[in-house]
Amino acid sequence: MQHAQLFSSKIVVALLLFVGAHSPALASDAEPPKRRPGLWRISTISPEIGLQTNDVCIEDGDSIIGAQDENCAKPSVTHANDQIIVTIECGPKDAREVTSLLFTGDFQSWYRAQSKTTANSRRSGFTIDAKFLSERCTN
Repeated sequence: MQHAQLFSSKIVVALLLFVGAHSPALASDAEPPKRRPGLWRISTISPEIGLQTNDVCIEDGDSIIGAQDENCAKPSVTHANDQIIVTIECGPKDAREVTSLLFTGDFQSWYRAQSKTTANSRRSGFTIDAKFLSERCTN
């Protein structure tokens, strides 16, 4: 009886590890989210700049996290249920800047990004709310 319980416990643990390793809720090292190409209204709010709203033309290959400097490590991407967390580390080891972005949305019609950046003892952050406007960009 004890052997059967031990064996079934090992199976349960193995199944949980297998499901967890293939579950989108726990996936890591994925790609950052991709937005639908077209015209987006992007509103950014932060203590440093206040509220700014711009209509931006997003092309198919545009990264949602922007271009990364050569002194940045590859972004770490983790899916947690309906949220995507992107962590970017830049700079030398003794002066590392870490930015964490929490994304939500469908990336087809809307998304929100909440950012927190820490560098030494300085902290900052911003929130982006984006709404899809049109498949065609206006000049």
